[in-house]
Amino acid sequence: MARRIGRKVPPVVSKHPRRLLVVHLDGVPKDLLDEAIRTRSMPFFSQLVRSGAYHFEEAFWGSPASTPFFQAGLLYGLEHPNLPAYSWFDRELGRKVQMNTPRDALHIEQRLGQREGTSLLADGGHTYFSLFQAGARNRLCMSTLASLKVMARSLSAEMEGLLVARTVSPWAYLRSFGADTWRAMQEIWRWAHALGDWRHERGFLLSRVMLQRLGWSFVHTKALVDMVRGVPAIYLVFGNYDEVSHRRGPRSQQAIAELHRVDAYLAELYAMARCVERPYDIVFVTDHGHVGSLPFEQRQGQHLEDALLRGPGVPLSPDIERGLLDGRPLGAARAPRGTDSPVVVESGNFAHVYLTREHTPLEAAELVAHHRDVLARASRHPDIGMVAVRRGNSAVALVKGGVYGPDDIASAPLAEEFSRQAVADYLRELPHLSTAGDLVLFGDAVAPGSTVGFAWEFGSHGGLTKTETRSTVCWPGDAPVDLSGLSHCVRLHQRLSEAYRA
Repeated sequence: MARRIGRKVPPVVSKHPRRLLVVHLDGVPKDLLDEAIRTRSMPFFSQLVRSGAYHFEEAFWGSPASTPFFQAGLLYGLEHPNLPAYSWFDRELGRKVQMNTPRDALHIEQRLGQREGTSLLADGGHTYFSLFQAGARNRLCMSTLASLKVMARSLSAEMEGLLVARTVSPWAYLRSFGADTWRAMQEIWRWAHALGDWRHERGFLLSRVMLQRLGWSFVHTKALVDMVRGVPAIYLVFGNYDEVSHRRGPRSQQAIAELHRVDAYLAELYAMARCVERPYDIVFVTDHGHVGSLPFEQRQGQHLEDALLRGPGVPLSPDIERGLLDGRPLGAARAPRGTDSPVVVESGNFAHVYLTREHTPLEAAELVAHHRDVLARASRHPDIGMVAVRRGNSAVALVKGGVYGPDDIASAPLAEEFSRQAVADYLRELPHLSTAGDLVLFGDAVAPGSTVGFAWEFGSHGGLTKTETRSTVCWPGDAPVDLSGLSHCVRLHQRLSEAYRA
């Protein structure tokens, strides 16, 4: 195949001595990959690790455990990108932002691009299915979809080499695609009928057909072509598992099937990486894990917004009031700010509560003085395991009637599923997240492997459990880089840049 592609597409001239392909397995929990390696249910990936050819280690990328935060750190090298979730109310824009909306992704990337940092993909790299273009030369990411004119101009270049790189006949592919589509339609009808709720299902069908089948086949093939051409750095995002996990759960039959399906694609990428004239080092990363999600609405019979803003009045715990004031008199709080209606953004198994729409978030003393009813309902609700708020120049967590800073979170009565490392890291990060809510709520771990979810979904991430925050990195034993012991996605950016962009 490499020779066939090479005869049809021109090579890329690059000054970089080594080539890099980063394969991002979006949302795959470390426990599932451990199982796949042990049971050989992903034969290729398992053999790669078990043979000793690749190192496979746990990594911590920082908090929140969400894709925008991770990609800003990996691609741009930003330690504090001010990206609090996949969706949030943006104080600067004055509206809700959703990162799967191209114009929102473009606006956020323009904001990131004004900061210092050299992109991992600068000088001729390519990206596929990422949120940000990050200096890549091609235009197959969320932010570039905002301009149809730009996409139209680049269409011929993006199609280059596709036909010659195909591994099956067009007729065989269409038959397989049609069968997959029919099975997806049947499964979605059965699920929605049994649940009695069609929310997200039409969009999920579109995703299954257009992105998970057509889209992934397209970008996988483009990555093969890129390696033959010698593109210096390629970033390829496999999002199928993540998407299915949100809708069906992280250990559902459908999600596991996507994980097993990708193994054959990884084998093809690896084979091409080894046989091209200048071989590629492939680095596999996961950005976060997934936990099972028990929807708040299903458990409580109401939306989170109603429970917080219109629920029965409850008293604020004196211990919480003292902890939030931290020796300051109650009268020291600023006068009430903002008259707009509050905004509650359900971001999975965590939620952002904006009690004003001003650019500056509220601080603990203001919450106690002017929003004590909301504060009390949030801190006492049995489905909310933790509430994070800003206090002065730092942040604290409200857990079961107590107030805990990042240095004393070890003594907090958190559920065992929570990662205390991740909680402490998040409290240190919150002062840098001006776009985060005045209150940030985290669903409690109410069942083994599952948390309460505030959005209507059955697999969640972004929270602070061990499963969500234990990520992985897997790299060749003969690569010119050591990716062990990583404690932030910025460290991954730095080490890859030093090895492959020098």
